Amino acid sequence: MRESRSVKTLRSSLTRLAVLLLGLLTLPVLAADKPTVAVLYFDYEGDTAGMKLLKKGLAQMLISDLSAHESVRLVERERLQQVLDELKLNQSDKFDPETANRIGKLLGARYLVMGGYFDVMNTLRVDARVVETETGRIIRSVGADSTPDRFLTLEQTLAQDLRAVFEELTATAEPGKAPAKPKPARGKPRRLTRDTALRYARALDAKDRKDLETAKKELTAVVKAQPDFQLASTELALLMK
Repeated sequence: MRESRSVKTLRSSLTRLAVLLLGLLTLPVLAADKPTVAVLYFDYEGDTAGMKLLKKGLAQMLISDLSAHESVRLVERERLQQVLDELKLNQSDKFDPETANRIGKLLGARYLVMGGYFDVMNTLRVDARVVETETGRIIRSVGADSTPDRFLTLEQTLAQDLRAVFEELTATAEPGKAPAKPKPARGKPRRLTRDTALRYARALDAKDRKDLETAKKELTAVVKAQPDFQLASTELALLMK
């Protein structure tokens, strides 16, 4: 009987040791895991009617561009919209720090990309900041502006600056690791005006509201005006199935 108890005790100790070792072995993997980033809808701070919806198109384009780089994992815009709907925040113009923190945690995001935009005197200005979800600390702020006919240049500048921030963050977390090579860009047209981007955003909003006929109509117009805008073409193809 004593021997049996000793064997059981030994087995129990070995099991606990194995669990402990397994946990220690997985720590480097967890530490090296790519951080999750959520791009929230930016706040519109201007007075032009209809411009508020541009936030959806801008978010989708930034997500697409940042997803081309392997240093981070991006939350899909549809998942963000789902959380906003669940929290009944779909009509919110702005997110206060507490709400942003709650959204970030529900999305499992380590970092948030937040910001605002406004238009004045034929110029569109967009400012973005990278925020640590857990602490609310602003890690870096970036910004860009352009004329309405050069919206794509503005968006690409923002995406490039944000990518640099995340590459710096991941390099700090993993010293000596070479920066991840970007994947081929998805859905990138040669040029894109603010008005076409706004129409694309209206299509996304209609899709979010389950108004699929309006979404198809808007996307069809976008693709006709901008045949090389693959993000719009892909959305339209999915709706046509």
